[in-house]
Amino acid sequence: MAEDRAASSGSTSSGEASRLQLLQEMRQQNFDSIRFASYRTACKLRFIQKKVHLHNVDIWNVIEAFRENGLNTLEPSSTLGVSRLETLLSSLFHALNKRVPVSQQCKVDSITALLMNWLLAAYTSGENNKITVFSVKVALATLCAGKLMDKFRYIYSQISDSNGHMIHWRFSEYLKEVLSLTAAVYETPSFPYSEGLAATIFPPSSKVTVNDFLDTLLSDPGPHCLIWLPLYHRMAAVESVTHPIMCDACHKDNFTGFRYRCQKCHSYQLCQDCFWRGKVSGGHNNDHETREYSSFKSPSKQI
Repeated sequence: MAEDRAASSGSTSSGEASRLQLLQEMRQQNFDSIRFASYRTACKLRFIQKKVHLHNVDIWNVIEAFRENGLNTLEPSSTLGVSRLETLLSSLFHALNKRVPVSQQCKVDSITALLMNWLLAAYTSGENNKITVFSVKVALATLCAGKLMDKFRYIYSQISDSNGHMIHWRFSEYLKEVLSLTAAVYETPSFPYSEGLAATIFPPSSKVTVNDFLDTLLSDPGPHCLIWLPLYHRMAAVESVTHPIMCDACHKDNFTGFRYRCQKCHSYQLCQDCFWRGKVSGGHNNDHETREYSSFKSPSKQI
């Protein structure tokens, strides 16, 4: 306990200052002007993910870190003190630095302190700097890189019984934990947690298998409370996609990310920043049906 208090007074104080700076930087991105709650939430969490270098850590790296640090032998409800959480995160980033080129390496101590304080602020209250094992597993499995299906398979392994059936109250706990992430970026009004939320997705008396779980959560659209999650993963995939045209609202050439094409105005196309924030020009307005694209195919080459 003395070790926890010592760690808390050292890493926590410097990390807390960094956490507050991180939130200030997030506000400066003007994400709150995005009209759609799911895109707004995904943008904020993507921003956090990149700031703490979890975009370079995939789900398999995270699972390995859990195993190396003995989290797989602990009950989900058991708690981790600051020093053990710090050790887990530090091992994750030390392993990252061994895998990536120097240009992608992170400063382990500062990033560990930043992520640790962000997680503690999201999942603890008051002076109780202890976080449950399940909170850590859900948070890191959600925020890291990797395929959403792989992440959901891992989550299912944590909330199912020996017969392979989902434990309903544990699914409810999962929703509570994952929605603590949206709360941490001030999106509780859009994606609130409630005791009965899980029952709106899977009836309490139903026998749910892993395939049922994946089919439901990966459907399009999926459960409303999680619609930001697939978008968060798609957003990472399209960040480097370039559209070799001009946005009709801001006139930016060769913009990246999502592209939006109006189904009413001839050849009217918008970059994601303009569409998300409702910026228009000419006869186009925000009530027009618009289609989203994550790639570009030239219309000139038609057979």
